[in-house]
Amino acid sequence: MERIDKNNAVSEVLYRLNVQSKIDLKLLENAFDSVLSNSKQSIRDIQLGAILTGIMARGPTTDEIVTLLKSVFKLDKFNPKKRYKIKIPKGEMLVGAIGSGKKGVKTMNISTPALLTAASAGAFTAKVASISTSSLTGSADFLREVGVNFNLSVKKMEKIITKTRFGVFTIESLLPRFNSIYAKRFYAPHALSFGLAALASPIKYDNFLYGLALPNIDLSVKVLKKFGINNVMVASTTNDKIHYIDEMGVYGITKIKGIQNGKIGYTKTFNPLIELKLPMYKPKDISEGKNKKENIKLSIDVLRGKGEKAREDVICINAGTILYLAKKAKNLKEGYMISKKVIKKGIPFKKLLEVIKETNGDEKKIKRYL
Repeated sequence: MERIDKNNAVSEVLYRLNVQSKIDLKLLENAFDSVLSNSKQSIRDIQLGAILTGIMARGPTTDEIVTLLKSVFKLDKFNPKKRYKIKIPKGEMLVGAIGSGKKGVKTMNISTPALLTAASAGAFTAKVASISTSSLTGSADFLREVGVNFNLSVKKMEKIITKTRFGVFTIESLLPRFNSIYAKRFYAPHALSFGLAALASPIKYDNFLYGLALPNIDLSVKVLKKFGINNVMVASTTNDKIHYIDEMGVYGITKIKGIQNGKIGYTKTFNPLIELKLPMYKPKDISEGKNKKENIKLSIDVLRGKGEKAREDVICINAGTILYLAKKAKNLKEGYMISKKVIKKGIPFKKLLEVIKETNGDEKKIKRYL
């Protein structure tokens, strides 16, 4: 690559994106570092959006996404390969469920209720929570509104996981400098979505479900592998090949691809009509509520065993996948059936009450949703 002044790196990257040209990785690194360190917010915002959207429009490569993510982590001196290992009983696995966010269809909260359901069925689980950008309630909003206290140290949350099988950690406190630049500025998935949420965790999972609100799950798997992730399942759901959600779906087709013990597997599809004999649901059947309170209540009702069928099914599919990844179910169907049984008895709601109590949360808040 010819020598290019760092001050001109951003312009050069944008030029090459617009002419559909290959971009040297060092040039891309210099450009993105320059954008993230720019103190002029208005210029920084425009450049950030231009690069992330431009790479998506041209078609990203694995190494380009890895380069961008490394710049993000460098800003806060965070190393995703050096995360804290939670101590849980021997023979057990710590499993998580994380979504890229910015999904094409706004749904009720799914991954957090699914983790609580899986925990109530015997899995050790943890959630990396974030506030919402475009939906009514993100995972952090949901847990805070029902009374869970997650302003705790990793060590304290480790004890809670050991006792309750569920813990929560926030992404905002992990990458404070980047969060101040990035938060509430993007409303659609982009280049960082292929790995940011999956990697921005203070703890190490033994296995986890990563939901991607983009169609290219192959790229996401390759990116995560580059960062040393050896066990993960990436899933993306759509019914129109335009609007994607970052969970296992209850309608349309879900594409899944994973890494097991460091080996990348084959791309598979999951059709709930065929696999589980479910009705032909539509996106509106799991849509978010009219306001924050109604949205939270939709998930609480499911945990109590009193939710609408489609909403119960989508949480059970995701909880069942978590149970499968935790080796508590031999396949997704068995995991789904186990989840249905505990939900019918209202056990996940009792698990939520236990988590609120053990985190010294506000037990009065949950009463607003009963």
